[in-house]
Amino acid sequence: MNNRFFVRSEKLIRKYGTRDPFQIAEALGYRIRYIDTRRQKGFCVEMMKQYFIFIKADMSTQMQRMCCAHELAHILFHRDYLKSADNMLNMELFDMRNRTEYEANLFASALLIDDGELAECLREGMDIVSVASCLDVNVNLVALKLAALQKSGLPVNIPFTPDRRFLGRIDDRSDSL
Repeated sequence: MNNRFFVRSEKLIRKYGTRDPFQIAEALGYRIRYIDTRRQKGFCVEMMKQYFIFIKADMSTQMQRMCCAHELAHILFHRDYLKSADNMLNMELFDMRNRTEYEANLFASALLIDDGELAECLREGMDIVSVASCLDVNVNLVALKLAALQKSGLPVNIPFTPDRRFLGRIDDRSDSL
């Protein structure tokens, strides 16, 4: 797939030998901090030439991984956007009507979901919820990856389109729509 988010994720995976967004972020020198917050699952900022990823502390490991991958994408692809205080204040986390949020979700799907493992699950006849459970990601992330693969010309069946704000609205479960 010739999509810059998929290409960049594959380069990072090869370079660092992992799909773990926490390990990649730390290898790149980004700081990860856990915080108590009611509404936001995560955000990232630049302070004194250092990037920080803040993750809600009381989420599942699965949700924290998705959130970290999403925020990592913002640092990698949207640095100018992060530097604008107005953009940070007006941004609704994970709102896919916003181009930067959609791109961050697309990168997260590329980083967290291995194409070979996804193909194997589909060959075995798993439905999308079973695929999500098998790959330990949210079902909406699987749907987003399938949509991107379909857009690139691969014949995949997508049973639904994820809600445009799925990561901001979903419960902390893999099958949460």
